[in-house]
Amino acid sequence: MKKVEKKEETVEKIEKMRHSLAHVLAAAVQEMYPEAKFGMGPAVENGFYYDIDFGATKIAESDLPKIEKRMKKIIARKFKMVKMAVKREEALKWAKENGQNFKKELIQDLAKDEEISFYLMTNVEEKDFRKACEAAEFVDLCKGPHLESLGEIGSFRLTKVAGAYWRADEKREMLTRIYGVAFSTEEELNNFITQQEEAKARDHRKLGKELDLFCFSDLVGSGLPLFTPRGTALREMLNAFAQSYREKNGYQKVCIPHIANVSLYKTSGHFEKFPELMRFVSSESGDELALKPVNCPHHSQIYASQPRSYKDLPMKLLETTMVYRDERKGELGGLSRVRAITQDDSHVFCTDAQVEQIFGELIASAKDLYKRVDMKLKLRLSFRDDGEGYIGDEKMWEKAQTSIEKMAKKFKMDYFVGIGEAAMYGPKMDFMAVDAMGREWQLATVQLDYAMPKRFGLEYTAEDGSKATPIMIHCALIGSIERFMSVFIEHTAGWFPFWSAPEQVRIVTVNDKVGEYVEKICKVLNGVVLDEPVRENHLRYSVDTTADSLGKKIKRGTGLKIPMMLIIGPQDAECNEVSVRRHEMGLSGKQVEEKVKLGDLAKYIRENAQR
Repeated sequence: MKKVEKKEETVEKIEKMRHSLAHVLAAAVQEMYPEAKFGMGPAVENGFYYDIDFGATKIAESDLPKIEKRMKKIIARKFKMVKMAVKREEALKWAKENGQNFKKELIQDLAKDEEISFYLMTNVEEKDFRKACEAAEFVDLCKGPHLESLGEIGSFRLTKVAGAYWRADEKREMLTRIYGVAFSTEEELNNFITQQEEAKARDHRKLGKELDLFCFSDLVGSGLPLFTPRGTALREMLNAFAQSYREKNGYQKVCIPHIANVSLYKTSGHFEKFPELMRFVSSESGDELALKPVNCPHHSQIYASQPRSYKDLPMKLLETTMVYRDERKGELGGLSRVRAITQDDSHVFCTDAQVEQIFGELIASAKDLYKRVDMKLKLRLSFRDDGEGYIGDEKMWEKAQTSIEKMAKKFKMDYFVGIGEAAMYGPKMDFMAVDAMGREWQLATVQLDYAMPKRFGLEYTAEDGSKATPIMIHCALIGSIERFMSVFIEHTAGWFPFWSAPEQVRIVTVNDKVGEYVEKICKVLNGVVLDEPVRENHLRYSVDTTADSLGKKIKRGTGLKIPMMLIIGPQDAECNEVSVRRHEMGLSGKQVEEKVKLGDLAKYIRENAQR
């Protein structure tokens, strides 16, 4: 009878297979490049990698097929993965004799009395470590675990080459990182590769350039995107969309400066939390200032600017503004991770009795917002772990975490708990949006904060005349606009919903004989204003009157993924109509071609704006 593996067993086996493949990769490299020095080679999500010093030899992706071929030859010999434990002295001797300085460093970092394990790729039974190493195909310092035999390995492929600093330290050696992916079956591998190819086609960096949305400049600096008119139109629509939900619930706009005295962040606790804080000293006053990494301390001072009563609560503030963080250069990537981060931020100061209502409003807003952009939501309750870096006492944290989980249950949210994912001042509801590729992104967040109001000494006069400390709720519905844009671009593959498209309509002329009729069409378009889901959304359109052929004009508009083109020729002018070519929302949206009377054009656009 065939054994049925449990899901946990399958996951563990795949993890072992990927880890074993990292060793097979290293073994193949050692055969082909005997002078190679090895760093670390773990299993990672969907595959594995190994960091290797090839010396003067340059490895490119064109070298991967031959390395992969050598790996398959090694796997075919079905070596066993044998674990052997030795003392520190023996381990250091092995590293020195084999010239593996990176392994030597790892061994030296281990406790002196710790028994050190190696994995040997071998088919020889030998208990003596030195003799076993001599007979083995490959030996590596490793805790494991691994498959018992390479014969259990499924399907894999080497995918790319990248640079990686040893131990992620920019001051250390730059190694070559070879990545691979691995799955139990060839079918799973092929499905994954197909999905990855689709992801490349949707890459927001590629589409951002093709659709003329944003750019970068070395003179401006890494991680500081510049948005074109088209990209700015998209940003503004997304922001208006997100903030409209809070405006409906009585949030009021505020505006704060982009710098502050460092003492503000020392009081809030962010000074120690953000080592990437960008600081400078005023040459005029000598004050130590910083570019703001967050907005909440500033908003707390708006609250503190005058006495507050329970009658003033909840006090709801919102602001879309940039914060700045000195992220590591190697971690920056397109719009996904930047140094200038635009947040659709909001903060509520309220009583304990009002917390549930505020959370209910924000949860309902998040659900509706992501439904509108066709993304499913998962909820992570982000709680603290036992580590340092949190502010507030344990009693406060226990109360906040209990409260936030109670609300998740009350509002019937399907959630899971993420230990160690909390903000420094309190637990969070992090909404994980699932895009068209099935990938999860943490975007919206609602955070419960008992700590910061106390640190700033915020108060209000309670109904009985006593002084009480308000509770602070932090919320961003799309989070970083830059990050949301990167997800949104890839989710839609650049075919944005009509209401958010940077250019919604393009008029394409067949020849130069329809100028007067085009002017009539423009008058109609100037009067079209959409109110769903963003109010006062004036139509964004252009006219292509270039001397290019009609085919070139249509191709240009399609390349920019403009959802609607109005193709105008003499016959259209004569019949007082327009030839519409419309792309329905989404990558799989079909092309629709139809004739529309000029008098019905405004109504037609409004009716099709949500399709």
